[in-house]
Amino acid sequence: MALTLKIKIAGKPIEKILLKATKTIDGNIIISDHPDMNILVLPSKNKVVSLPKEELDDELYASQKRLFDHLVKTGVVDYSTVRDGNIFMSREGKIPDVVGEGDKIQYCLYVISNFIDEELPFYKNMKDFEKDMEQNLLDPEVDEYTEFDARRHSDVKGTLPPKMVKYGIHSIYRL
Repeated sequence: MALTLKIKIAGKPIEKILLKATKTIDGNIIISDHPDMNILVLPSKNKVVSLPKEELDDELYASQKRLFDHLVKTGVVDYSTVRDGNIFMSREGKIPDVVGEGDKIQYCLYVISNFIDEELPFYKNMKDFEKDMEQNLLDPEVDEYTEFDARRHSDVKGTLPPKMVKYGIHSIYRL
């Protein structure tokens, strides 16, 4: 769902920001565009919270760190308030009050939209790489595999025959 916002940055109006976002009953905004996490903007508490999606992996913390570094760098979140949340693998930061005119929630959504636009090509390249690797495993190049040769394989493998009684300490104690 696309949100239409009226934001002016440096005198230049920005009319549309395309985000896959939903608004909850209590006015919170849930942005689900990012592949690793859902981003919540809580206007009543002046907070930005990132929550993991279904699958937890090692890249989640790095993604959250990049998000909050970007939000701090652009001035949307106060650096001293960024911390881990009370929900497992969540991270949060406080949005400072606006000095002068402007809507801090709309500017926050604009900055999050820019962050997601910067991140998505990385995840697209990663998906393409995984797809290519899987295709390479399923259908390798001619010089990367050998045909099955029955002469090189025998039924009995290893040094011990399969029905041989094994010796050792376990054969001493019998009931």
